[in-house]
Amino acid sequence: MFAILSDIHGNRHALAAALDRASSLGATRTLVLGDVVGYGPFPGECLRLVRGAEVRLRGNHEAGVLGELPAEWFNDVAWEVVKWTRARLSAGEIATIAGWPPSAALDGFQLAHGSLAPGDPFDYLDKPSSLRRHFAAQTEPLCFVGHTHAPRIWTEGRGEPVPWPVSGVYRPEPGRKTVINVGGAGFCRDDDLRPSWVTYDPPSGEVRLHRVDYDVEPVVGAIRQAGHAPRIEGRLLADLGR
Repeated sequence: MFAILSDIHGNRHALAAALDRASSLGATRTLVLGDVVGYGPFPGECLRLVRGAEVRLRGNHEAGVLGELPAEWFNDVAWEVVKWTRARLSAGEIATIAGWPPSAALDGFQLAHGSLAPGDPFDYLDKPSSLRRHFAAQTEPLCFVGHTHAPRIWTEGRGEPVPWPVSGVYRPEPGRKTVINVGGAGFCRDDDLRPSWVTYDPPSGEVRLHRVDYDVEPVVGAIRQAGHAPRIEGRLLADLGR
């Protein structure tokens, strides 16, 4: 069984809680869809925690740290923390993220941070035109993405997302391409701010959405000690519900 996480964003405490839960559920393979760093106060620690993941993709925040995306691509809060993060990573850590690809294919399904659309790996799959470009490039029935920080299910040819079943368990429709957004394992931007991620069991076809509780106060305290400008700090804390 796979544990699939994205958008950890330097939130070590949320990541550790999700990995512990995944292990207790029997997940033996971990896939990380990018944005391990950015926003949160523990970028190096999070990089170390995902070191054993089978796949690690490069998200837009890694691309920002590497200088592959300009300041204009980001909002002012994200860019300030990209610069803060870059200054706190070692040369070895930066070299590590430089080796991460933006997408991958594994065991009959695909993975991306934002989109599989050629030339636009950090597009947001939240509008029909973006979904059409993504599905045109998706060659397998199932793909997992992150980037928007909100768990969603999209199927080709439908303009609205498929609601997550109340049980949290979804089985993709045969014969229809599906892309599943796993949400944010560090900073979730949904009605439920708890970190979200999924497990995927290929034999059963079952994708299960998980939420995890964790002690957010050490993260809040570290953000307050990071030396950000008040408006930057306020936005980061708001994303954590503070």
